[in-house]
Order: sequence, then C-alpha cells, then structure tokens
Amino acid sequence: MGRAVTHREAVVTRRHWFHLLLGIAFLMAGTLIMVAVIYPTMRWKMDLVPGVPPNTVLQPEAWSVTDESATFAVLGDNGTGGRNAMDIARQMAQTYEETPYGLVVLLGDISYYGSIADRYEEVFLEPLGPLLDAGVTFELAVGNHELEYVPSSEANREIVRRIEEVGTKGSFYSVVHGPVEIFILDSSTPQITGSAGPEQIAWLEGALSASSAAWKVAAFHHPPYSSGGRGSSVEVRDVLEPLFVQYGVDLVLTGHDHHYERTVPLDGVTYVVSGAGSKLRAAGASDFTAVSENILQFMIAEATTDSLVLRAVGADGAIIDEFTLVKER
Repeated sequence: MGRAVTHREAVVTRRHWFHLLLGIAFLMAGTLIMVAVIYPTMRWKMDLVPGVPPNTVLQPEAWSVTDESATFAVLGDNGTGGRNAMDIARQMAQTYEETPYGLVVLLGDISYYGSIADRYEEVFLEPLGPLLDAGVTFELAVGNHELEYVPSSEANREIVRRIEEVGTKGSFYSVVHGPVEIFILDSSTPQITGSAGPEQIAWLEGALSASSAAWKVAAFHHPPYSSGGRGSSVEVRDVLEPLFVQYGVDLVLTGHDHHYERTVPLDGVTYVVSGAGSKLRAAGASDFTAVSENILQFMIAEATTDSLVLRAVGADGAIIDEFTLVKER
C-alpha cells in the first residue's frame, strides 16, 4: 500500500496548484492586454510600412472644365510616404482613368516624420507622380505636421517653403474651378485667433461676399466638427462658422483627424473630415454625424451648376460614402 498523504503535504499540493493556476491566469491576462494594446497600434501604424509608388501612365489633361461642370479630388493627411499613402495614390490614379479630374485639394499634413524640404520627393513626387505628369494641379491648405521637425522660429519660413513647393498662392486664397469656388484657408492658431487672424478673416468675408460661384467650398486643416481623437476645433468653429452661414458656404472640407466623417447639414453647411490619406485613428460618432468610418480614403467631386456629388473612395476603390448637394433655384 502507498504511503498516506499527510495534511501538511495536501496543503502544500493545493498551494502548488493554486499558484500554478494563478500564474497561468496572469499569463493569459497579460497576453490579452498585449493583444488589446499592440494590435490596434499595429493597425493604426501601418503608415510606417514602406510602400511601392504607383507607376501608372495617365492620359494628360483628360478632364474637362467648363463654367457649368468640373471634377476635382480631395486628399487629406497623406504625408507618410508609406504603404497606406502609396495605396491611396494608386487608387487616385485608377479613379482618374475612370473620372478624370484636373485638380486635387490637399487638406494639409503633406509631410510627416520630417520637413517637406527633406521629404518632398518621398511624400509628394513619388506617390502623386502619375497625376503630376498628367498635368493635374494641386491646391494646399496649410496643416500642422510639416512643422514638427523644425524650430518654432523657422515655422513661418517653413510654411512659405512648403507653399512654394506645390506652387500655391499663399496660406489663404481662392480658386475658381468650373462652377465651384474653393476658399483655401489657414486654420493654424496664429491665422485664426492670433495676430495674423484679422487679415485672413477680413479677406475671407470680402471674398465670400463677392463670390458669384454656384458652389462655395471652404478647405482647411482643422475640423470645426469631428468625432475623432482630436475632436472638434471649437476655436476654428467659433471664428469661421458664422461667416460660412452668413455667406452661404455649401461645403467645408477638412483633415487633421485620421478618419472619414460627414455631418448632417448644420445651418445649411455640410462639414467633412477627410483625413485618412495615409494614417488611421479610431473615431466614433456624435449627434451631428451622418457618416463616420475608420478607413483609408480620398474623395472625388463632380460639380454642375445644379448639383455637387461627392464620393469617399477607399484604397481598394470601394465607395465608402456618396452624397449629393442640390442647389435650390
């Protein structure tokens, strides 16, 4: 017969199993926590993975612009130079083949991880080369990330250099594209509530009141309405929204938060966040939200004097959102 287990030995055995099970439980909990933390980080940081630039050859100047109709594309926060940015740029080239457009509105942050002076070829020329070769023009709304890697004393000079690189006219101006007038604004703090703010706001009020375009579209970086991680730029909203409502702005295009979101019409104005040109960040929805999606995307717009049709297009060509603004006569 075997030796009887003493009470002390039984207690030790139970403690051994208890500690073993406790260790397994802690290991499983730690694994779950790591998965919960690392997986989303990996998902949102795919912008760091290198990508291959598109090599499509596009038909030059295949678009048509008249007083009655025009098409244009919208791209926000595209400046990583990584796989995500290349995938979006490739789809933009494919969309051009189906719906040619002669203008791209850039919503800021065209360069991450360094200044545009150092990364111009990597983040601009390489991904957007097919469109540039086809003669497409670009208009830039000033973002914030290009300034991360330069001293603050260099900020203004860096903005000037960045604007000169893409051939735009300044940090705030307007461009007429068929029946659409696009008001490019600088939503950085100095240009909104700082010392430079009054000049831009006075110009905007005069330009909006003088515009006879069928469609008035404002484009800038910081969103007045957003359910993303950075949220609504209330400071920008307080300054600009009254002018948009007073002078009949139809559409506001912004970036900064890295998702896609469209609001319901707010006092006649539809606001869009289109900041997922190369990065993703989780976003929810608010009481002002009509559509909110965490997906890489750009936009294509088709305008006539009677309607403005916009589609948010994913990196795989899928239509994420489509909506139509109709001009009441």
